[in-house]
Order: sequence, then structure tokens, then C-alpha cells
Amino acid sequence: MEEKSFSRRNFLRTAAIGATVAAAGKLFTVSGKPAAASEAKTAPVMSPMKMYVCAVCGHIEFGSAPDNCPVCHAPKDKFTLNDAVFSDAMKKFPDKADSHAPAISIKKESSLIPDMPCKEVRVRVGKMMHPMEEAHHIRFIDFYIDDKYVDRASTSIHLYPASTFYLKTMGGSKIRMVELCNLHGYWQTEAEME
Repeated sequence: MEEKSFSRRNFLRTAAIGATVAAAGKLFTVSGKPAAASEAKTAPVMSPMKMYVCAVCGHIEFGSAPDNCPVCHAPKDKFTLNDAVFSDAMKKFPDKADSHAPAISIKKESSLIPDMPCKEVRVRVGKMMHPMEEAHHIRFIDFYIDDKYVDRASTSIHLYPASTFYLKTMGGSKIRMVELCNLHGYWQTEAEME
């Protein structure tokens, strides 16, 4: 069987084509109601557990490295332990949290999928919308429930860095969103599941 490989750029470009990214217009809190800036729960958080970063696609795995990356399927040896991935970005760029920390909104019901049990989880990068330019942009937003990877929203310079996820699984107690900026590194936000 012939093994094919993608360059990182082609992989991200291909992933971006299939992504559904929606722009969010207001700040959100965990309750899903519009909030004043002082109420928004968008401060970056630190993670006390081990973090492994995929050298191929940038995915972060919490706890231990997987046998294969859930995003690009790279083998375990492509993961590197990096427990400082979030703290490094916050130390280097302390004034960038407002435009980099994901803002999360959770709604108990979805207007798009009203006939099924569904939680609607919306995320946008930053209280102040992050720029999406060739020289400075968000590469992706990864979504986790209880530190287990769920899905990735690939982004493009032609779209705002925002997305909506529709959960058919009602379990879990914590949501984590992780984003990667090409200039300012990884940022994350956690929210309690209602």
C-alpha cells in the first residue's frame, strides 16, 4: 500500500475547505446571554495536566499522547511533551488575551436542531475580534469535552475565527476550546457544562 503525505500547508488548506465557521457578533458567557465585558468568562486558563503537541497538525492532547493523532492521524512519535504551551503564550504576550482567548457560549437548546436533544456551543476567538490576515490569523479552534478531543474548526483568512458545535451527547462537565494563532501561539478557555 502506497503511503501518501500532505505538507502542513496543504493539510490545513484541505481541512479549512470542509470546515463550517460562523461569525459571532457579541460577547458570550456560559449562559449564552449577551454580557458586559466584565461578565464575560474569556480569561485564558492554565492546565495542570500533561500536554502533548502534534508536530504535524498542532493538535494538543491532554493527559497522554495518543497512538495516532485524532486530527491528522500522525503516529505517537510525532507528539512532543510541552506543558508550557499556554503559559508561554501568556508570558510572551500578556496584553493579547482580549484578542486571543476563546469566548464560549452554551445554549441548552438549538434553534437549528429543535427536534432533537442538543446543546449548542458557540465560540469566537477574542472579546475583540482577532484579525484574519495572511500575516496574522487563527489556524484552528479545537473543541474538547472533559479534556477529550471532540472536533476541530479549521479557519481561513476569508472567515471570522468563530464556530458553532451542536452536541448530541449530553454528558460531560467541562468544555475546553483551544486556538492557535500563527504569531501568538496557543490560547485556551474552559467553561462548565450546564
